[in-house]
Amino acid sequence: MHSYHSSRPRVDWNRCGQAAVATLLDYHGLDPYGLNKPIYDENDGHRHWADGEIIDTICEDFPPNHLFGLFGTTPGQLGKVLRCAGLEARWAASTNTGKGRQQVWEEVKRSVEARLPVIVSMDMGKLGGRPLSAHWGVIYRVGDSYVHLANTKDITMVPEARFLRAFECWFMLPCFHHCAIFAHPKTVGSLEQPRRSTLPEKGLEDRA
Repeated sequence: MHSYHSSRPRVDWNRCGQAAVATLLDYHGLDPYGLNKPIYDENDGHRHWADGEIIDTICEDFPPNHLFGLFGTTPGQLGKVLRCAGLEARWAASTNTGKGRQQVWEEVKRSVEARLPVIVSMDMGKLGGRPLSAHWGVIYRVGDSYVHLANTKDITMVPEARFLRAFECWFMLPCFHHCAIFAHPKTVGSLEQPRRSTLPEKGLEDRA
């Protein structure tokens, strides 16, 4: 899976969400902006957008918006980008570290098993990064008790138990706790409203 990274100093410090969106759009073969694809990836044999250009383009209409962008991008904003680009998208989150988290996580695993990568919030401090720093990453596989990540620099695979600790993002607003953004191609006859999840647990949010 080709990954996009928000890695430009003093420019991309809060744009990991847009990089995650670019990763999903590329994976699903969507090209909503008609940008050039100058990057050849020998791993998949395809050409891809330049990281900075696609991230900048997404930010023109959907910039980081959480507390004026100081804390990145909300899940609702990322869902809007995905829908405007042609996918059906929704997000779910839970402040409950027990059953609520497990319900979201089980749905994440079902999605990636269906070859539908999921954008997730992560506490990078729990994964060896800077303490109290949140990141939007992409999960594309869960297997053999390991979680496989895209667009997370230098971290491509972590034990599932460790990832679940990072999934909490306790220092962020509740909408970032155990948050996952699901997306899939539109199907014939699909409704305008994205399909809603059946996750009734108290403390669980499921939003279009």
